Amino acid sequence: MRKAARVSFAPPAILLLAIACTGERESPVPAYPTAEVTIGIHRVLVEVADTPDRMRRGLSGRSQLGEGRGMVFPYARAERHGFWMYDMHFDIDIIWIRGDRIVELRSRAPHDPPGELPVYRPGEPADLVLEVPAGTAERLGWKIGDRVTVDPPSHP
Repeated sequence: MRKAARVSFAPPAILLLAIACTGERESPVPAYPTAEVTIGIHRVLVEVADTPDRMRRGLSGRSQLGEGRGMVFPYARAERHGFWMYDMHFDIDIIWIRGDRIVELRSRAPHDPPGELPVYRPGEPADLVLEVPAGTAERLGWKIGDRVTVDPPSHP
């Protein structure tokens, strides 16, 4: 004679908890090194995208960038480094820097332009790129030629 299998059911609360724990979540932002960028008298606390993977990810996937915050992308060589807004959820200002001076500004780069995503490039080479919340450069009066310091220095 064959024994009947015993089946037990978990209480509904445990099932709901299990389902909630397996649902999709926004992936946590990995810890980036930080630095402080000063332009004129204004300071911005920045995350440093100092590896190819961090540079590729940049601010993608984030819901916002707080006031007084930003991200810098240091390059070993000054070139016309291009940026696009893949998987971005907010507009930004992009500031290209060579040495210790701003060489180009792109104010209010839209995160969702119609059509294909444009690639934003400076008119001349830069070895550091700063991204800050849209309108920051205009509000703080930043312009081409302004002096920039980074502490600690973030160039590779």
